[in-house]
Amino acid sequence: MSKDSSLPKHVAIIIDGNRRWAKAHGLKPQEGHARGAEVVEEISRVAVDAGIKYLTIWGGSYNNLTKRTPTEIKFLDEYMYRPWAQRGLKNRDIYENEICVRLIGEWPILLSKKTRDAIQELEGATRKHSRHFLTYLIGYNGDREMVSAMNSAIKDGKKVTGETIKNYLWTKDLPQVDLVIRTGAEDPTVPHNSTGFMMWHTKDAILHFAKKNWPDFTKEDFLGLIKQYSQRERRFGK
Repeated sequence: MSKDSSLPKHVAIIIDGNRRWAKAHGLKPQEGHARGAEVVEEISRVAVDAGIKYLTIWGGSYNNLTKRTPTEIKFLDEYMYRPWAQRGLKNRDIYENEICVRLIGEWPILLSKKTRDAIQELEGATRKHSRHFLTYLIGYNGDREMVSAMNSAIKDGKKVTGETIKNYLWTKDLPQVDLVIRTGAEDPTVPHNSTGFMMWHTKDAILHFAKKNWPDFTKEDFLGLIKQYSQRERRFGK
């Protein structure tokens, strides 16, 4: 796909359906997460190759890391997030394409020290990169982000304005989202958001709800949606 100005600058993906995919295939939830992680890495590469500057992937909510079974949470921590960060440090594509990798959310208080250290090392190694920005939301809920922003602004004695709210968001350094993709929509005719996902950044975004569970989502699916976006006229209320 050619890299042109009609591409979305910022694409955000809500991953859903790993566990349903595993159940449908007679597998354990952990195996669905493992397959989903492979798809995350593939779609991340495709997005960079397509010329997407900002890609944000919701890789785990606050609820996922606090309300699921201890076995599943431990798997996400030790066998998904930590190895992913460790692989990222050795990933030549990240350095050749100057990809800045960042994790946003409450993961520092939810993940083990070894995993936190691995993530922070990857963030530090890519902090000065600026050609592409790959953001993972881990331990992230949109409603908790908004409550945190409002409480911080009030504590600092700030008058609440749109600019104030944005400046206190965990995601304040990210631009507005152009396209939101949510997989695992069991009934795409009844779409729904999840815990106020990036509510400030997605106010003008195009929303696409894919019936496929995340492990079945392909690079062709992704590129097809990017093409559809590029052919749309955006009016923004004008």
